[in-house]
Amino acid sequence: MRPPKAKSAAPRIAHYASARANQLALAAMRAEILGCVRCEALVRCRSRVVPGAGATPAAIAFVGLAPGRLGADRTGIPFTGDRSGVLLRRMIGHARLGRVFITNLVRCNPRDALGRNRDPAPDEIANCRPHLEAELALARPRIVACLGRVSWRAMAGPDVPFDPRARLTIERGGTILYAMYHPAYVNRGAYPLKTYARDFIRLRRLAAPRRRRLALDVAISCSGAAG
Repeated sequence: MRPPKAKSAAPRIAHYASARANQLALAAMRAEILGCVRCEALVRCRSRVVPGAGATPAAIAFVGLAPGRLGADRTGIPFTGDRSGVLLRRMIGHARLGRVFITNLVRCNPRDALGRNRDPAPDEIANCRPHLEAELALARPRIVACLGRVSWRAMAGPDVPFDPRARLTIERGGTILYAMYHPAYVNRGAYPLKTYARDFIRLRRLAAPRRRRLALDVAISCSGAAG
């Protein structure tokens, strides 16, 4: 009998080379973002610039509003250090979502005259849009989960209704946009926590390959009994 042919190392080498190129591209992009001074008001009030972070390539990208004053503005990592970050990452873990990238519409914490969090202004969102587009181009997610009404309108367009209760999804340029409430909205008690957990399970199903969706349907129906 002939000995079995050794498997070619070429695919593995190509994978490592691609991963290395991805890391270099991510580092270059982060360096550019960290040096941004496009918004005078944000430069004055921010503690640091907060680029997106997570898996590249990613299956799902979460796009929030801006770094929180008590969270990412202190840690430098999106959705960490405050209640919104704790809840988002808890829900990601609960739904067992893999290969996730997390970012925001803007990379700096916007504050009002009293030092409180405020929504970023339209021109601030526009100034930061190239950073967001660069991050998503590198992460290449199949699904972008828009956290909150402002994020949804910025990604989907102002004429598309924001209605997470209807499991709203649309497609833009081959990417699925998925409407979700911002974790801060849930933390205020405006949306049930169990229902929010179910929304993440549905997101997991949306991201799953077709051959796995039947099994996930069972998990969703079981979780529906709880919320």
